[in-house]
Amino acid sequence: MLFRKKKQENGIFDDLPVMQGHPSTQREEVKKRGRRAMQIPTVAATSDVSADQLLANTGKRREEWLELIFAGDSREAKQREVSLWLQTNYRVQKWWANSISLSYLQWRDAPKTNSASKSVLRLALSIPTTLSLTFSIFRSESLYGESFKRFLKLAQDEKLTISFSDETRATLNFRAHDNECEILIEHEFIENPIMEKARTKYWNEIAAKVSAQVSR
Repeated sequence: MLFRKKKQENGIFDDLPVMQGHPSTQREEVKKRGRRAMQIPTVAATSDVSADQLLANTGKRREEWLELIFAGDSREAKQREVSLWLQTNYRVQKWWANSISLSYLQWRDAPKTNSASKSVLRLALSIPTTLSLTFSIFRSESLYGESFKRFLKLAQDEKLTISFSDETRATLNFRAHDNECEILIEHEFIENPIMEKARTKYWNEIAAKVSAQVSR
């Protein structure tokens, strides 16, 4: 052989006994980064999880998770897709992601309540351009995203009524005011504070997008 394997040389103290628990016999624990340290129940995932357990294991309350999902891309998705979305975007452990997604679907698919118990979201938005240009922009279906269903009514330079896929409806009234266009929005059939917050954000984002477009 051209090369011989080098023998490992023993140190002069290697033969001495090592006391149990000595630091040299212990391995340094490496902390891994990743998902939260969550307790995983042995039962199947369920929507009926206590509020304290959910907060302790995921860091958020049920209402916060519902709000995040409703405002995200998986709002109309199936349970498995919602669960994967939570695991990917918020690093939620699989059991808890399944339970949260089941809770969300239960909330989303619950029977519609009586109209008397639903609220109407009212907003006043201002667009820095003429009434006719504002109306022309707002009559474009692409402006409203995937939740848009169809126009129910259209009165030129005056009013739009829009139906959305979540069974809500919005009426937009346009009027000229000091070289700007003011839009009065009434969004009906808002069922709870989560939907109200999400729709308020939705309309403010549309207004900001249009304002930036006409100000270029």
